[in-house]
Amino acid sequence: MRNRQFLQLLKSHFEGTPTWKHVLQQVRTSFHHIQVLLLALVITGAASHAAGQTAAGQTVIHKATEQFENSPLKTTSLGNGIFVLSGDGGDVTAIVDDGSTLLIDSGMDSRVGELSNAIFAATQRPVTRLVNTHWHFDHTGGNVFFGSSGAKIIAQENVKKQLSSVQNVPFVGLTDGHYPAQALPTQTYSSNMTLRQGSQQLILANYGRAHTDGDTVIYISPANVAVVGDIFSNPVYPIIDLGSGGSIDGMINSIDQVLTHTDEQTRIVPGHGPVASRADLQNYRDMLVQVRRRVELLITAGKTMNEAVAAAPTKDLDARWGGGYVTPDVFTKMVFSSLTQVSSASR
Repeated sequence: MRNRQFLQLLKSHFEGTPTWKHVLQQVRTSFHHIQVLLLALVITGAASHAAGQTAAGQTVIHKATEQFENSPLKTTSLGNGIFVLSGDGGDVTAIVDDGSTLLIDSGMDSRVGELSNAIFAATQRPVTRLVNTHWHFDHTGGNVFFGSSGAKIIAQENVKKQLSSVQNVPFVGLTDGHYPAQALPTQTYSSNMTLRQGSQQLILANYGRAHTDGDTVIYISPANVAVVGDIFSNPVYPIIDLGSGGSIDGMINSIDQVLTHTDEQTRIVPGHGPVASRADLQNYRDMLVQVRRRVELLITAGKTMNEAVAAAPTKDLDARWGGGYVTPDVFTKMVFSSLTQVSSASR
């Protein structure tokens, strides 16, 4: 029996009772843990054959999921009715007006009840719209919950395609999808879109291939806040999702665009990590450029991917940027693959 069929069966017995929401959340949590366990078993069995994967039990997705499941959920007010909720997967931003809350990203499915409670405690308003910055599970895990509750889901057009099919993220150990209908965006855009939430104007922008090919950056004014999703992980090496059109050059280009459209007073909400300044984003951009240049030199010298990893091109940067779930070796492989894909495509 598929997940949705089982949920419908439970719904027919429990909906309308005080226990329905609790039952639904517990079932979703159980499904999540089963999926993670099955994924771990698959990865363990395939580890000796999967090029670019780290050892079984040490994949990026294992480390990330453990962190997301166990980190405390923290709410930070940015003023102007804007709140950032961090710890539950990707950073979640809530913007409140007189009658509703607009949400940017929806965290992990297994913690969506906790997230929903924290959002309501901060805003005292129901979530009526949800913007996804990209498709990854730690940013869209709550889509079913909020979509089923009537929230309109908004995203760049590629996000709907990616959520609608099975996706594999190279070097990470993540296979995810396809998502049910209630988790999919019902309103999409190509390059830009403008929304209003109370006194705040939101400009949604996609700058092409970056972390994925469906990233959304949200500029909020007059609050002077930029929500940038996973093109910026603060302060750690990022994932470049090559399977979803991501690229190191695109990441740098998108960050350059954000730097152009912000000022020294802008508060930057990253995909992961604490709220940052424009200077923090500039430092992150400089790191990406350094690593890209070093890996390109190794490629030009004829090095293989494994030889490039052995050369440790990030060694002097690891103390500052290597403390996340993306290890220096995995990041080097992503950058190497991104640059060699571009080189192959140009021939």
